[in-house]
Amino acid sequence: MLLELTPEECELVIPVVPTRLQYAAYWSDALKSTGRIITAILVGVALLVLSRAFGEGSFLGALSFLAGFLALLYPFLWGPLYTISRRQIAFREIPYGGLFFGQVLRTRRFEVVVEEREKLDEEGELYIEEVRERQFEMEIGDETGVVYRVRAKDDPRYRRIVKKQSVLALVKAYSRDLQRRPTLSEVYVVKLGEWVGDVSYLDREAFLDMADELLELQAQGRV
Repeated sequence: MLLELTPEECELVIPVVPTRLQYAAYWSDALKSTGRIITAILVGVALLVLSRAFGEGSFLGALSFLAGFLALLYPFLWGPLYTISRRQIAFREIPYGGLFFGQVLRTRRFEVVVEEREKLDEEGELYIEEVRERQFEMEIGDETGVVYRVRAKDDPRYRRIVKKQSVLALVKAYSRDLQRRPTLSEVYVVKLGEWVGDVSYLDREAFLDMADELLELQAQGRV
C-alpha cells in the first residue's frame, strides 16, 4: 500500500540538521574517518603555526589562527554537518513522496567488489587484489504489484528477516505514482523492530508516529 504524502509531511520526518544516528553512520567507516582526522589535524596545525609566524596582533595571524581552529573542528562538526545536511536536502527536494506499507517478498546475500588494489607479489609481479563486501538485498512489495529493492551491507541482524514480514518505508520519486526513479529511506521491519539500509534519512521516531497515525486513519477509511 502506498499513501501519498504532502511535501510538508515528508519534511517533518526528513530532518536537515543531522540526528544522532546519522552522525554515528558518518563515523562508521573507520578508514575514511581516520583520513578525515589526519587531514584536518595537518591543515589545522599548519595554519596555527603560520599564525604564530605572522606575530601577535597581526590581522593575518588572527585569521590563520581562526582558520586553523575551524580546520581542527572540521571532521567532528563542520564535515558531518555539511555532508549530511546536503544529502538530506537533496532527498527532500525529490518532488513526490509516500508512505509504503508492504511485505518482504524475498531476500538474498551476495558479494560485490568494492575496491581493487595494485600489489606486488614476492617475485615483484604486479597483481590486483579485490576487496569484497557481503551485501544483503531485500525485495519488498504490496498487494497492488508495487515492488522495490533495498540493498545494504550485510549484518547478522538481517538473518531474522524472512518472507511476509511487514515493512514500512518512505518513498520519494519523480512521478506521482512513485515509480519513476524511486529512492527509499531505510526500511523498517515491523515485527523485528529493525531498520535496513546503509543511509539513514529519517527522524525515525517521528516517521513511526506518522505511519501509525496514517495507517489507523486508512483502516477507518478516512484517508
